[in-house]
Amino acid sequence: MIRLNDVVAGYTPGVDILQGISLTVSQAEIVTLLGPNGCGKSTLLKCIAGFLTPRRGEVRLNGEETGGIPIHRKVRECSLGFVPQLDNVFNNLSVAENLQTGGQFLPPAKRKRRMEQLCELYPLLRKKWQAPASALSGGERQILALTRALMPEPAILLLDEPSAGLSPKMLDEVFSAIQTIRQLEKVTILMVEQNAMEALQLSDRAYILALGKVALTGNARDLLDDPRMSELYFGGRTV
Repeated sequence: MIRLNDVVAGYTPGVDILQGISLTVSQAEIVTLLGPNGCGKSTLLKCIAGFLTPRRGEVRLNGEETGGIPIHRKVRECSLGFVPQLDNVFNNLSVAENLQTGGQFLPPAKRKRRMEQLCELYPLLRKKWQAPASALSGGERQILALTRALMPEPAILLLDEPSAGLSPKMLDEVFSAIQTIRQLEKVTILMVEQNAMEALQLSDRAYILALGKVALTGNARDLLDDPRMSELYFGGRTV
């Protein structure tokens, strides 16, 4: 699970983008971060992943304080998977080679079994097995990015705008893949999304950020009908 307590962080000395964020994501939950551009969603994800060290507060993964652990160690030591919005696959490598890089720390036999397992779950991987990632459609690339992150069987998966740039049909396919991940792999998922309505229909709960703070949180289906959600999402002010 993920637990943040009063996290403050930023990129420039004296300028805090996150101004005391607290949140939780329970085991096998899907939780979405929503909010207007510049509210701190991606910065928060980077803090959890280990690209950015909090100035204050706690970042706990599976009960352990991990705020000072960098991303390359969190992937191996904290059972964390991370799929960034951009540059999330190796364009010059084939589908098979991308999966191999995702499981580079696994013993060869286990890596092979895991690749076979993911191909059973996502048949398009086998269909495009030798194709370079650069030849895939946007939706296919996102599914490859998701499965590459799943190679080491992470307990926690962070997704930064998995639907970015996708057509409505591809968006449905990627969100369906995320649901499958939760159902079959029992992975805890925290994602940043701009497609608010679709994300809320997929999620268990959501946090709405505004100006670096949690402005609203609750059950995802309840938030769909909450007029404050629309006001915050498009207006960007706290309540």
